[in-house]
Amino acid sequence: MNNYEKFLKAVSEVKTLSSHMTALGKIKSASEDEKFIAAIDAIIPSLQRAYLASTSKSTPVSLDKTDIREINSLISTCKKIVGTKKPEWQILAERNGWGPKR
Repeated sequence: MNNYEKFLKAVSEVKTLSSHMTALGKIKSASEDEKFIAAIDAIIPSLQRAYLASTSKSTPVSLDKTDIREINSLISTCKKIVGTKKPEWQILAERNGWGPKR
């Protein structure tokens, strides 16, 4: 399972916001995709604000049912990447202009 699949699985799980932030941190540290890492970094402040505003910190939630734009955008991006069946290294290589010789 690549990091994009791990992200999709993590956000669909029902768990506390604190657990979600921990899981996203682990996924982020395992990735070499700088755009993916930056996208996760953009999500964390929204989750922290939601956590601090929450009256019940132990209430489990699923992040794929959220109205947070950054999360929904990254979910969409990851679904597209997973649909290509390409490993992370190939995504990064192609993003940097590498490809088969013609």
